[in-house]
Amino acid sequence: MSNKYQLPYNSKSLLILLRHHRKVKAFQGGSLGDFQVMQLIKKYNELKLFVGVLLFTIAVLGFSVVSSAQQMAPDASVAGSNSLQKMVYKVSVSNALERGKLGGIRFKDKKAMRDFYAAREKQPFWDQSEAREMLELIANSWTHGLNPEKYHFSEIREMMQGGFASSQGELELLLTDAAIRYGQDVSGMRIDPKSINSSSDYWQQPYTALSVLEQISATRNPVKRLEKMAPQHKLYKALQEELVKLSEERAAYDHVLPMSFGGDHHFTPGEVSRDVPNLRIRLGVTYDETLGKPNYYDDKTAAAVMKFQREHNLEPDGILGPQTLQVLNLTNRARMEQVVANLERQRWLTQTLPERYLLVNIPQQILWAVEDGRVEHEMKVVVGMPWRRTKDFKSDVTGVRLNPTWTAPLSIKMKDLLPKAQEDPGYLVNKGIEVIRGYGSEAQTLDPYSVDWANMTWSEMGKLRMVQSSGDHNALGRVRILMPNKYNIYFHDTNHPEFFERTQRTYSSGCVRLSEPEKIAQFVMKGTDGWSSSDFDRIVNTGKMTDLKIDKPFPAYIVYHTMWMDTKGKLVFGPDVYKRDKELLEVLAANEAYSFPEVRDTELAGRGDANQAYASAN
Repeated sequence: MSNKYQLPYNSKSLLILLRHHRKVKAFQGGSLGDFQVMQLIKKYNELKLFVGVLLFTIAVLGFSVVSSAQQMAPDASVAGSNSLQKMVYKVSVSNALERGKLGGIRFKDKKAMRDFYAAREKQPFWDQSEAREMLELIANSWTHGLNPEKYHFSEIREMMQGGFASSQGELELLLTDAAIRYGQDVSGMRIDPKSINSSSDYWQQPYTALSVLEQISATRNPVKRLEKMAPQHKLYKALQEELVKLSEERAAYDHVLPMSFGGDHHFTPGEVSRDVPNLRIRLGVTYDETLGKPNYYDDKTAAAVMKFQREHNLEPDGILGPQTLQVLNLTNRARMEQVVANLERQRWLTQTLPERYLLVNIPQQILWAVEDGRVEHEMKVVVGMPWRRTKDFKSDVTGVRLNPTWTAPLSIKMKDLLPKAQEDPGYLVNKGIEVIRGYGSEAQTLDPYSVDWANMTWSEMGKLRMVQSSGDHNALGRVRILMPNKYNIYFHDTNHPEFFERTQRTYSSGCVRLSEPEKIAQFVMKGTDGWSSSDFDRIVNTGKMTDLKIDKPFPAYIVYHTMWMDTKGKLVFGPDVYKRDKELLEVLAANEAYSFPEVRDTELAGRGDANQAYASAN
């Protein structure tokens, strides 16, 4: 145990304290706390003080101590049948709840703790069996991407090893505080959303402490209820299994990393490099040494590279460029951290998705339209460039706009359209973009050739609207999905369908371009009174901008998950296109919010023994 609980007092000090109990208030200015006195009494129980003296000292000092009840009844429960033990327990619990802490450990929610035990008249909640189950749950919390020490793992384990009855109230309260912390961390967003430029408005918030306590006290198996507070879906379970698997591997290929292949150029089949043998080790490719060309990038190795690229959502061309090398050079620990980041984000989504929704995964660049738990449409999308990122958030779909116009936001006006207009104002005319000053009856359409584009400032540009008319030339194509949000990001058609043929599709200015916009428009409008599928072509052919509202809005999610399952149920390690995993992991690491077991030997730890490996490493 950490020496933060050690006391600078010897046996003589204890005797003085016991003999001069009337002067205890002068002594209370010291650093003794509940947990410290408990350890002190246990350490010097060889003094064999009368039980009456101990009780008297407890009553006067107001400290928590533990008698030699363990020797008298080693299998006693937290409540105990011994009256002395009951008194010790109640004094201990009362004092700790009053202060809202136990030794140096502050309770996560002292009011919830006080109310919980007040309702129980301070009777214990945890029995011996449940305490053991809780310790096991905490030890395994790393498989959720958590840190067991955040839930008092070491303190609870040491108390349990000292005998269940020996710690009484301290163990009871630590278990309850650990349950609150654990239940909150697995049930929603546990970090400050501002730290990753997000908002709590969009994501699942954790249970309150009161809710956690109500749920575990309403069941016969509180630990099982805590387990159910985490996501239960297939992907989350697969991520947990992958984390355990990675923790047990020897990472046999880490010693050959990183590979560079001679610099920044694209290494292609047929070339020669000293890194080729390391590449084969990394991919598990065998090579016939009798061929005498170990450094030659042969077809067999290139085929393995293409397979690797397909599995990681990369262009399967067999060329070792920067993106492929970045993924190939990921170490075992880096992969574990990628799993942690994805477990974290999975907990931000509501555990019960609605019957109907749209979902876009930015790193995967795929959209799903889901109805009654079944994927009706899956399609490629184009998302924002790394310097014009698509935000991850939740919105409500309220309808469809056909033949939309497009009003350029200020950033695009300044960075894209202004340079074009400065070069040739006719560019705006050719693209069907009108320049408008003012609004309503005061709106004035300007001749692009009459505007002083050369001296245009951000302030002046902000006073102008640049509106592109409807039509095939329009940046939004013929369809825009209405989904109001503060980022002005939405799903739409495009006049650049060629980008959908690429594996990496990060080319927009932040909005999401749909490869099959009509299917999504029909999906949105389905079930709306008066709507027929034939209405789509009829309205589009008019060329007139038309807004269509739906009777029942439903959610659209834009998420950032760099791991997903392919059609065969295999986990894919995708690219961190915006480096958001890196940002999230930095925040988590700063708070010591996750940890991994130190598995020193695969054979010693054994598959499925990660819990024991964690315990032995700490």
